[in-house]
Amino acid sequence: MLPLLQCLIRWVLLAVLLGCAVCHAEPSKYTVSIDAPGALRTLLLDNLDIVKWQGNAFVDEEQLARLLAAAPDDIGKLLATQGYFNPQVSVKRTGDELKFHVEPGELAMIADVTLALEGPIRNEPDYRQRYADLLEVWPLPIGDHFSQSAWDNAKRRGLQSVLLDRFPAATVAGSEALIDPKKNEAALSVAYQSGPRVTLGALQIFGLKKYPKRIVERLAPFRPGDPYSQAKLLDFQSQLQNTPYFSNVFIDVPIDPQAPDEVPVRVELTEAPAQKISVGGGYSTDKGARATLDYRHSNVRDLGWIGTAKLDLEQLDPSLALGLQLPPDDKGYVQSLGYTFKRTDIEGQRSLLHTLTAQRTRKRAGIEVTQALQFQQERVRASDQEQSRHALMPSQSWLRRDLDDLVYPRQGTILQWQLGGAVRGLLSTTSFVRAWGRGVLYWPLGSKGLLLLRGEAGQVVAQNRTDVPSELLFRAGGSGSVRGYDFQSLGLRNGDTVTGGRVLTTASAEYQHRLFGNWSAAVFTDAGGAADQWHDFRAYRGYGVGARWASPVGPLAVDVAYGEAEKRFRLHFSLGVSF
Repeated sequence: MLPLLQCLIRWVLLAVLLGCAVCHAEPSKYTVSIDAPGALRTLLLDNLDIVKWQGNAFVDEEQLARLLAAAPDDIGKLLATQGYFNPQVSVKRTGDELKFHVEPGELAMIADVTLALEGPIRNEPDYRQRYADLLEVWPLPIGDHFSQSAWDNAKRRGLQSVLLDRFPAATVAGSEALIDPKKNEAALSVAYQSGPRVTLGALQIFGLKKYPKRIVERLAPFRPGDPYSQAKLLDFQSQLQNTPYFSNVFIDVPIDPQAPDEVPVRVELTEAPAQKISVGGGYSTDKGARATLDYRHSNVRDLGWIGTAKLDLEQLDPSLALGLQLPPDDKGYVQSLGYTFKRTDIEGQRSLLHTLTAQRTRKRAGIEVTQALQFQQERVRASDQEQSRHALMPSQSWLRRDLDDLVYPRQGTILQWQLGGAVRGLLSTTSFVRAWGRGVLYWPLGSKGLLLLRGEAGQVVAQNRTDVPSELLFRAGGSGSVRGYDFQSLGLRNGDTVTGGRVLTTASAEYQHRLFGNWSAAVFTDAGGAADQWHDFRAYRGYGVGARWASPVGPLAVDVAYGEAEKRFRLHFSLGVSF
């Protein structure tokens, strides 16, 4: 018992002595300043130990001396991650102030790159192309500057190019960056191991309660035994997410290099409510005030059929639309039937239009293709004359949206065309062919500028224009067409009435510049019009300035435009982006 007591007394005395030593040690108060090029100075201030301990009361002169002695080496290690291997570091101490002067020297250059692609991928028929793709995506060529972050990113980029298609178990088998500080050069080498070739298996679907399983199965762009493809899996997820059936979709393929054949595809779903009612409203100078009531049932008769009813009350053209849409078929096509009643009163022409439509649509990789058979029955009254006309028109349309953002696009394109026609005697009052196309380009100019270019053209080939339903003819004017003129006021004028023509061309160029927050200013020029024949065509010009606001409910645009032909200013207001 006595030896234990003596040992305890010794430890207590030692603790007291150490405590007294700490109490009597004088803390070293110092400040650090670093003279180095911009981003490197920030790197050093954020990571150097001597900076981190600055102002700490427990750092005495002895500890400061150790931090100061280690600082040049620490600076060298930090700069090496950025590709500087021969820095010159000097330090000057004036009282409590420590001044570091850092000359980083020249950036190291990449003198050699060696990439190897090994494993079962070498047995693939397209191995040479896969290796060429790896070289193509490699972001650190000979002659480029070296840095640790760029080196790490390059290895990831190379690996990504291998595992996207057929070889999701690929790994970096080895990598080396040999640095020659004297020559200021880096020699890089990476070896990728492909791992086994993986094929996809059966779907394992979780979360379905009310919707039919075949909805999910039909949208899958692969079958059991198909090679693994990350692009197809992402497309599958996107297709499911874009249906009204599911609010959340998660797809997982549990890769096991020991069991690469027919790996099951796990699909975890969260079902959306089957019924939805939407109420909306808005205003534009083209069509005036608008109120909308929209109803959707996504599981009619528990078959996954989608029934819709939409009442759109606009000042100029109120409408009622009813529709029934079937789930996608085995080829990804969506079949649908629809009926629309619409009343319009535009530029002295009043019309009642009934439309029946049967169509099928398929969306893949940002491209939407539609084949439709449409019957239109129209009664038109203009200049105290009334006429009835109808048309049975088969048509094909194509739409591609390649945008960085669908609501607030800053870069990308929209391309769209439609071709259709009718034959007299086959439920049509006249024979005609109708073609129409449109293109939109969004191009960023710096961090604040945006150039928007738009153009469209159309033609109806018909012996008698008056027997073609008015919705299939062309007009121009308004915020989505030629600003400075009333909505659809550019066409064939007959007294106080404007009717549609057989040819159309419009073009627009607009520059937007962000001012502050979500506000931008715009300048623009528009030109275009509609006519009965190309030799009668006249391009009406308008130009002006506007304001843009990225509001929480969509883009808001206010424009003041001068119509050159009418020599007057008009205000155009719209909310939302129209595709």
